[in-house]
Amino acid sequence: MKFKTPMTRLGFVAASAALALGAWAAPAQAHPWAAWIGYGQPNDRIGVACFQDIFNDVWWQTNYHPIAEDGVFGPDTDGAIRAFQKWKHLPVDGIVGPNTGDALLSITDYWSEDSSTRGCDYYIPSN
Repeated sequence: MKFKTPMTRLGFVAASAALALGAWAAPAQAHPWAAWIGYGQPNDRIGVACFQDIFNDVWWQTNYHPIAEDGVFGPDTDGAIRAFQKWKHLPVDGIVGPNTGDALLSITDYWSEDSSTRGCDYYIPSN
């Protein structure tokens, strides 16, 4: 791309920097394309670990027990998903899809700088 004047070049650089800064400073956004979690699903290791971490913040409300935060999907994580869905009055199918993901992310402070779940919005499917 050719610029005719130095001011045009400076304007382009300033606009690019403003866009980059705006994207960096914007609040976290949901990612509907994140891998679903559950039996028969892709079960991205980071997404599973995010679910496990967030679930362990509210396990006592679900009549289930805390689960290992190892990023491995198994029967214990499946039980936790089902307990969470029942607690939030969602269809109990054992799959973290967009609706369960929305409910999960809504109970966290995943935008917080000091939250251990910071960045999980990218790995938990949501609407």
